[in-house]
Amino acid sequence: MAKVALLIGVAEYKDSGLKPLPCAIKDVESMQRVLRNPELGNFNLVTTLLNPQRQEMEDTIYELFANSQKEDLVLFYFSGHGIIDQAGKFY
Repeated sequence: MAKVALLIGVAEYKDSGLKPLPCAIKDVESMQRVLRNPELGNFNLVTTLLNPQRQEMEDTIYELFANSQKEDLVLFYFSGHGIIDQAGKFY
């Protein structure tokens, strides 16, 4: 069983009207330290993306789940803004 994690932190939202979130990067860095620590998370693979482009983020999320086996422990962690659309759905 593999223990794999993908941590994404988005602090900068150019041309979106959303304020920067410097804590998003700190969140990911802190989570990474915990997951890589052999006495705490002991994850085999921890991938981090900091302020990625949308396509890179989508591709990496797809690869995370496409390459995982059913017995693997897979963690996807996102720190960044969320928005509610006009229909009230949260993204």
